[in-house]
Amino acid sequence: MSFISVRRRSDQRPRGLSAEEGRFALGRRSLADLVAPAATELARDHLRLDYQYTRTLVVTGYPRSVSPGWLSPLIDFEEPLEISLHLYPLESDQMVSTLTHKMVQLQSSRLMAARGGHLADPEREVAFEDAERLRDALQRGEERIFSVSLYLLLRANSLAALDDLTRRVEATLGGMLANSRVALLEQDAGFRSCLPQGQDRLLVYRNLDTSSLATMFPFSSSTLSMERGILYGIAKRNHSPVLFDPFDESLENANMVVFAKSGAGKSYFTKLMALRNLLAGVDFLVIDPEDEYRTLCTAVGGQYLRLASSSVQHLNPFDLPLVVGDQEGRDRLGEQVVALLGLFELMLAEPGGSLNVHERAVLDRAVFQTYAAAGITEGTTTHGREAPLLRDLKEVLLSSPGEVAAGLATRLRRYVEGSLAGLFSGPTNVALDNRFVVFNVQALEPELRPLGIHLIASFVWNQVRRSRRPRLLIIDEAWSLMQYPEGGAFLASMARRARKYYLGLVTITQDVADFLGCDHGRTLLSNSAVKLLMKQDSATIDPVVTAFKLSPEERQFLLGASKGEGLFFARGNHVALQVEASPSEHRLATTAPRELAEREAERSSPGASGGTVSDERQAAPRRRLRVAPEGGE
Repeated sequence: MSFISVRRRSDQRPRGLSAEEGRFALGRRSLADLVAPAATELARDHLRLDYQYTRTLVVTGYPRSVSPGWLSPLIDFEEPLEISLHLYPLESDQMVSTLTHKMVQLQSSRLMAARGGHLADPEREVAFEDAERLRDALQRGEERIFSVSLYLLLRANSLAALDDLTRRVEATLGGMLANSRVALLEQDAGFRSCLPQGQDRLLVYRNLDTSSLATMFPFSSSTLSMERGILYGIAKRNHSPVLFDPFDESLENANMVVFAKSGAGKSYFTKLMALRNLLAGVDFLVIDPEDEYRTLCTAVGGQYLRLASSSVQHLNPFDLPLVVGDQEGRDRLGEQVVALLGLFELMLAEPGGSLNVHERAVLDRAVFQTYAAAGITEGTTTHGREAPLLRDLKEVLLSSPGEVAAGLATRLRRYVEGSLAGLFSGPTNVALDNRFVVFNVQALEPELRPLGIHLIASFVWNQVRRSRRPRLLIIDEAWSLMQYPEGGAFLASMARRARKYYLGLVTITQDVADFLGCDHGRTLLSNSAVKLLMKQDSATIDPVVTAFKLSPEERQFLLGASKGEGLFFARGNHVALQVEASPSEHRLATTAPRELAEREAERSSPGASGGTVSDERQAAPRRRLRVAPEGGE
């Protein structure tokens, strides 16, 4: 049998109100108008809500031995399930008395069986041992007892589909060595027990200790969850959090590539990842070509470095790296000279060419002489002195005999006192030991872009060699760097060598076809253990499908993905996730022009704190339907 109840609005006005007030109260929408179904049908083994069928399953039997996360087959089930877990803690002193009494009963049964010459009952022996072990743990305060009830709410569009879903869920529970039953003649109470009200109407309890209860923790998934991971997003399949640690031992390396079209949320995701990993103890170095990380850098107290010929911030390429203790026994001065020769190769060679053997020899000798003039020699005791400047090298070249030295000094002059002198004109005047360092290369002239990349590369290697701690280097809009041979070589070298120095390279780009079409891009991809693909355009999806071997369903998902959605590849898993942020994180990460413009307008508006009506509403030409306010106030 079944009965149908139809929800109807009462014709009687609420008590204590006049006729007009009661009529007005009936004309307002209530919460029930918004969320309640128009009709419900309660049957023996199911509940019908409008055109949807629901059924509540009660878990009555649990496996004896489980591992953490043993409910993951239900959380990862191919159909949406609503799992309701009710916990009621019990007083430990009363439970100790109860267990002691139970042990006395079991011991009496054992003695009676022994007197009668019967063999020991295995179930009774196991029960006695379990009760004794649990009582001792309760007395030591190591455990507590909880009354636990576990219910599953199934939904389907038809009764046949609901029956099929029930069979599959019961088969899954059977494979987990758990028993269940349908809440016969209690479907209304079962449905209420699964609502987010925290009320258990069925009261089907099972007593569990703290350790056993911890294994039922439902907010982890076998999809992708690491012990020390931070939140990267929410899995769309089962709505479980994706907890990821880029430096987990199960990964080959900490390198990551992010591919997405413009506006899909790739920089937004990267900022959230950086903000959360920063709290977890990971340092960050960011190469920012579009000035997108300034707000985040300011919020976390980071170092923001604007590389440009007109910048007041300077980087001295002659600075020696600080290696604490010289554990590796390296010749820091010799290594720095080699690095400087690479920089001068970019600065002084003809376009498309390179320095010849004589020019490199002259420069090598002149650099050593420049350091010697500043009192810095091969002995490590002198390496703490103030480093020379680029103009000191020019003076050494001018005083050296020969046309080669004079020619090099002439070519070097424009970086010392010419139009490109700003970046190298003085000693380093920024502290580069911050946990969050941003290199803004937006204003760097095209001619200086390779030099800036070389300086950044030298700084990064000096940092990772100085102390080995987890670091991530973020390269936003990587294709803007890879179009230069020096930039591509820098990124490819980082991808190969980063793992050895506790460093991970995070590469972000929207030019997927160009990225995958060059050798350096393919090197980055093959040396990245983690990939994130967000929304793609139909014109660029084919090379992505080929490179990542996507299925037709994954291809369609990327074409229709909303902002913040993507496919996360790690440890052999392909996880469709949704990036989620708190309001505070959103304010730091967003670069939406409209939001930024509205914030700027709010800050500049004289009536921003006065609650005045916006100009848009005042100037609206259409007549609007004015509805009375909701609720009782």
